[in-house]
Amino acid sequence: MTGTTVTGDAIPRDFVVLLPPGWARIPLDGRENARAAALAAQKTADLAEPRRGQVRERLARLIRSALRDARSCGGIDIMISLAERDGVPLAASCLISYVDQGQRVPLEMLAAELSGKGGDVTVAQAGGAAAARRRYQEGGMTKLDYFLPLPGRTGLLVMSFGTPAERLADAFVLLFDAIAQSLRWQS
Repeated sequence: MTGTTVTGDAIPRDFVVLLPPGWARIPLDGRENARAAALAAQKTADLAEPRRGQVRERLARLIRSALRDARSCGGIDIMISLAERDGVPLAASCLISYVDQGQRVPLEMLAAELSGKGGDVTVAQAGGAAAARRRYQEGGMTKLDYFLPLPGRTGLLVMSFGTPAERLADAFVLLFDAIAQSLRWQS
């Protein structure tokens, strides 16, 4: 992704983050099917036929399903782990969405509201400014949400990370924090 870093009063059009190997950022812009097919082909390129074709199709279906679910939840992007360790998938993802209440929401008020929902709520740095951060458990998943005020606008960029890998949850949360804190706005 190219662009310039936002400075001063510029309104960002996009953002960049650092992703670890095996992760992909997929914009939900109507080209998800082609991106799912390309990711599945890339991930299965080292397998021999006919297994490659079977695994590629199954993986493409799984990715397309995740992308459909993300879009139906109001997502604008998804970041997904296709990494594995010793043949075991390292399941994790991040849904990116945009929320706008029409006015700026004070970070303290947002943090207090999030605290009422349970979990561990703190204020952290992301995107060059303070952001609300909430870690919690939901439906067998470890979740970590970041709520980042958008420079020059009233809305929030919401980064909703999750993993079902309970034994690796603390390590994944460290990774999720690093991804969120690497965010830089672009104009």
